[in-house]
Amino acid sequence: MPKSNVLVGIDVGTTKVGTIVAEIAEGAPLNVLGLGLSPSRGVQKGVITDLEAVTESVASSLDKAERLSGYKIGSALVSIAGGHVACQQSKGSVDVPEGAEIGPAEMHRALDAARSIELPGQREVLHVIPRQYVVDGNPGVKDPRGMTGFHLELDAHVVTAHVGAVNNVLKVLDRVGLEADELVLQPLASAQAVLTEAERDLGVVLVDVGGGTTDVAVFIEDAIWHTAVLPLGGNNVTNDLAIVLGIPVEVAERLKVEVADVTPVPEYANAGPPDAGESVTVETFGGERKTVSRDLVHQVVDSRLAEIFSMVQTEIRRSGYDDMIPAGVVLTGGTARMRGLAERASKLLGEPVRLGVPSGMTGLSEAVSSPAFATAVGLPLWRARSLGSPSKLRRVPSGRRGTPLRVFDWFREFLP
Repeated sequence: MPKSNVLVGIDVGTTKVGTIVAEIAEGAPLNVLGLGLSPSRGVQKGVITDLEAVTESVASSLDKAERLSGYKIGSALVSIAGGHVACQQSKGSVDVPEGAEIGPAEMHRALDAARSIELPGQREVLHVIPRQYVVDGNPGVKDPRGMTGFHLELDAHVVTAHVGAVNNVLKVLDRVGLEADELVLQPLASAQAVLTEAERDLGVVLVDVGGGTTDVAVFIEDAIWHTAVLPLGGNNVTNDLAIVLGIPVEVAERLKVEVADVTPVPEYANAGPPDAGESVTVETFGGERKTVSRDLVHQVVDSRLAEIFSMVQTEIRRSGYDDMIPAGVVLTGGTARMRGLAERASKLLGEPVRLGVPSGMTGLSEAVSSPAFATAVGLPLWRARSLGSPSKLRRVPSGRRGTPLRVFDWFREFLP
């Protein structure tokens, strides 16, 4: 029977902090043992702006996950995002003595060579991800182990981040008593949860629309070719509604989730968006209520979404791989739950778009089967598929465990 590992991921987002405890074994689906959710405070556009507030949010999420799973968590994989993230391509080259058999040692040396790039003093390498190996001038090698050759080259995708942003994440973990197994760029984690192997191999773009940022990742030939973090997200839509309609932000958020529908209208139709012309009553400041047009809600929401996806389209073209993505776009993240967004994004981008939802899980699978949890679910999968070591956990007495029914109460804060 395959040995199983219990892995922990913490998604520190602009809107929420989600901690997932999951068991995984080779050939078996991800078994979700525990989940903790808390509103995120002190994070703007994916970057920590208030250490104390973020620490409280992470601690609350962590405590809920421990109680539900029955594990005491000592370390975790943690997501990172923000406009400070950048990517570039790099090459690493090493000689293989006497044309010997290539093994892990030679591959690690090539990886270290690719990591050795010149960076400004305030940046550091977050990921070095192999795209392909070249053995004695022959490209397209996915795994050179066991091959013989005299020269090994590596084409790699390098992700860098601002040192200050990285250190602030590590400080939060230290304050809650955790070690960092690894900091993982959000779209790389999300991709593990929602992309199929066929899509990654053929050519696909992952677009993760979170609260503060929109993450873009291009996969071709089952390898990452481009990543970017754009400084707009679902919170911008909410803020636009709050400003234009003169309502509190929390009311605007409910309006966005429960009322907004950006389903494209056929060009031959004379009617406006769904329910156009109808009105909805909302609460304003001071507890007063007023009536607003659904049509105005749709216009405000659609205007900001058009801007976001225009930026996505520009980023895809800037990558130079816009003609190499026949599998189209997979849309995920909390904002992806908005009615009609996949169809609207397809029209705006001129590409086929499907909604990316984590699936194929056991345990508390129903609780995390939403685009909002793509990153949280993807973090354990990232570590499991990179053959890394498991998180440091130990069982706690059964009295610490919560009841799975409680988790659905926590979700009501985040899900429609």
